[in-house]
Formats: sequence, C-alpha cells, structure tokens
Amino acid sequence: MSNATNSEDRLESILDQIRVLKAKYDERAEVTGENFNVFSILDRESDEVKTHSAIIAELLNPQGSHSQGTLFLKLFLEKLLADEIPKLKCDEDDLSDEYLKEFEVGVEVSFAGKSKNGDPEQSRIDILIEKDDDCVVIENKIWAADQPRQLERYHEYATRKDTNPTLIYLTPYGTEPGEYTLGSLSKDEVVCLSYCKHIIEWVDACIKEVARVPQIRETLHQYQMLLKKLTSQPINRRHAMALKDILLEDENYNLIPDLEAAISEAKDAFQRDFWTELEEQLKAREELNIGDENLRYEVDGRSPGLTFRFSESENENYEIVFRIADDRDQYPLYYGFALREKGGHKRVAIDNTEHEKYITQYQDSYQHSIDIDNGEKNWDGGWLTYKYFENPKISFTNFAFVTDHQERNREDCIQELVKKLVKEVCEVIEKIS
Repeated sequence: MSNATNSEDRLESILDQIRVLKAKYDERAEVTGENFNVFSILDRESDEVKTHSAIIAELLNPQGSHSQGTLFLKLFLEKLLADEIPKLKCDEDDLSDEYLKEFEVGVEVSFAGKSKNGDPEQSRIDILIEKDDDCVVIENKIWAADQPRQLERYHEYATRKDTNPTLIYLTPYGTEPGEYTLGSLSKDEVVCLSYCKHIIEWVDACIKEVARVPQIRETLHQYQMLLKKLTSQPINRRHAMALKDILLEDENYNLIPDLEAAISEAKDAFQRDFWTELEEQLKAREELNIGDENLRYEVDGRSPGLTFRFSESENENYEIVFRIADDRDQYPLYYGFALREKGGHKRVAIDNTEHEKYITQYQDSYQHSIDIDNGEKNWDGGWLTYKYFENPKISFTNFAFVTDHQERNREDCIQELVKKLVKEVCEVIEKIS
C-alpha cells in the first residue's frame, strides 16, 4: 500500500472517530441544555453596553444585586495582581472587605471635557470604578472602532481624582490601542486586558466561589459560554481534550499539518463562494444599477472585499467608494465609505470642511475615521466612515460561523445582507446627489 493511500485511510479513520465523538457530545448537549444561552437568544452577544459592560460592572459593584459584597471585585483585582498587571497600586494586603466595600462602580459615566482645540466636549466612560482618590477606568471594546483621543480624555478625567489612575483597555484578544485613541498617552500608561484570557478566567473563578448559589452560578456559566463563543474558543473543554487525544494516538499527529491545510482551504473556499454570491446578488438589484465595471472584488492591503464606486460629480477628481470588507483578523465583516482618486486606490486628502460635509450625512450610525477636532488627517485604513455588521454578524475567522452557514443558511444570510446594503447605499446616494 502506498504512503498516500495509507495517509488517506488514516485520515478517514480519524474523521470517523471525530464524527462518533461529536454525535456523543451533541447528544450530551441536548440532555444538559448546553446549547441554550439567553444572550444568544436575545441577540445580545456582542452588545458592549447592554451586555458586557453591564454584567462586568454589576459583578464588580460591591453594592450589586448579586448580594455577594466585595467578592467579585476582590477576585478581579487578585487576578490582575496574579498576572502582574502594572499600574495597579493596591497589593494583597489592601484587598480587605473594609477597603473594597467603599468602591463605587458606574456604567457609561458621562463627563464634560475639552477637545484638543479647547472646545467643550462630552465623553462617556464604559466602566468607572472609584473610591476617594483611587480610580480605575475600563474602556470596553468588542467590535467598535476607536474614537479620537479617547484614552487621553479618560485619563484626563481620572487624574482629577487620582494622580496615578489605572486605565484598562479591554478587547476580545488583548489588542493594543493605536495612537489615534491614545492621543498624548504612551502605551505604557494603559493596561491591555482580553476577554479570551483575563475575563474568562475571572468569571471562572467567580463561578467556583458561588457554586452553592444556583441563580448566580448558572448566569455566570452562560456568560462564560458566550465569551468562549465570542473569542472562538471551544465551548466544551472535555470535547476539545477528547479530540486532542484522537489526534495524538498512534502517531496521528503526523497528519495534523494535512488537516490544518485542509481546514484553511475549506475556509478559503467558503469565503470565495460567499463573495461571489454576494457580488451576483448586488449586481442583480435594479435599485443600485451596478455594472461589472464599478463593482468588483478587491484586496485592499490586508482586507479582501467588494468595492462599489460612484461619483458625486463629473467635475470632481475623486469618487466615493462604498466597500464591504473583511480585515482577516478577529473582527466581523464591516462596511462604509471612503474617498479615492478616480479609477485608482489612492486616498484623497480632504480638509475638515469637506470631510465634515460627508460626516454630517451619516454621523449617527457610522464610526468616524478622521479626528475633526484637531485638524489632523488621521485616516483609519482609508475609510471615511464605517461600521460593523451587527445582524447578521459575519466573521470568517470564526469557523462556527462557516459551519453554520453552509448552502441554504449562507443564502439566507446573504439575502439579509443585501437588503441592508441596498438600503444604506441608496440612502447615501440620495443624500449626496
């Protein structure tokens, strides 16, 4: 028997074992109700304010409805100390109930500040933990874009009460903030935390402490499952470990590179089919009147996507580009508008007055990519304005999305997507005409 045939037989054997294992754990999930998650049912999986900030702040609040006093706040601070998080001023001796019970926790805390040019400016802190002259600010980012000088403004507020505040930047994977949101701050002045490690481990510690309090325990367990799904981690640890054992037995690990290559090819094939079908359906919509010449698949930098070009005026030297893109990172699909050189990819430099003319047309629903306040041309990936798809949420890096959207489900997803895109593009074209 040839080596190729032997490898194919072994791969088929591995897949058979995996199918049997999956059937076993699927049956177990049905019995235990593991697939039932209230956050998913309510479509609040990635809602920063109403889900994640609200839950985290309520747990951290010593006066929270959980009636566990300072327990969860203490576990949070112990977690940071154990990981040697810098700029946390307290030590283990400070984590007494007497010390912690005076902390107040707020969500979406508004404060008045000033823009870089001195104009009044309203800002909101996602989660604020403070007591006397101690202040911890948490900037919570799921998929939202950074705002200009956001962390600098929060730091300025915190230093009114605390000469050396703790400023936390919380994201799904511990991403570092860019200069756009740091402003005059350095990265060393910000603590980067992740949902995939710090928050999941903290919630796990909380679950263990309230094992005898079923209402809180089960709520936290569902939230932990949500975080694992959000950060593409295996929901069932035992299932993942059983899969690992299959791959390691009888030198099956020699076939892991083949499996990895096949999975990568499967994801690429899914994306190609997705973009092709989306392109065809957009071209079929009479409202847009899109021809082959002005809607095409492009890879702009690292971001593959569809680009639809149209001009505001024949006299202008630029055109408006509507683009749906995937940045090949942990973020879901997003879309928006940019100004480009006619027929090319070069970004068009525009002054604040001209930029503001476009911003005011869709400022309520889109993220801004240029800091208007200080006059700097601070482009974010060349986008004028953009936002992420919330419903349906599309992430090619999450293989669960790929497996859930084969064939018919993918068609339904694309149809929903096309409806949303056609509506938004038509509205923008109407406004700028």
